[in-house]
Amino acid sequence: MDSVIDFLTRHWVLSLVAVALVILLISNELSRRMQKFKTLDPAEVARKAGRDGVALIDVREDNEWKAGHIKGARHIPLGKLESKLGDIRGDNPDEVVLYCRSGNRSATAANLLVKGGFENVSHLGGGIIAWEGENYPVAKGK
Repeated sequence: MDSVIDFLTRHWVLSLVAVALVILLISNELSRRMQKFKTLDPAEVARKAGRDGVALIDVREDNEWKAGHIKGARHIPLGKLESKLGDIRGDNPDEVVLYCRSGNRSATAANLLVKGGFENVSHLGGGIIAWEGENYPVAKGK
C-alpha cells in the first residue's frame, strides 16, 4: 500500500490524468445509456428506408442535400426542424430515422424530436459518410 501512495505522490500529474480519463469514460457511458434514441448502422437504415411508417429525414443543409442524399429521404435542415415537428407528427410515422453528414447533427436532431414527444427515434451513426463508405447508393439533386 505504501508503494501505491508513493507512486501517486511522485507521479501526481499522471495520476490526475488517469482519474480524469476514468471519469470521462464513465460519464460518456452513462450518457450513451441514458439517450432515448437509437444509433443505427447503414445496413439497418437500408432495411428501414422506404418502408411504410418510417420517416427518413436528412437534416443537412441545402447544398449537402443536392450533392447526394438517401433515396426516399425528406429534407429538413436542422435549423428548421423544430418548426417542422408538427408536419412530421402529422405524417404519423411509426419511426423517425435521421441522418446528416457524420452523425453529430442527426444526434442533436434526435434529441430535439425526443424532447418534442416522439418516441421511436433513431439516427444513422456516422451519417452519410458511413452510408457511402458501405457503398449504398445516393440520389443527386432535388
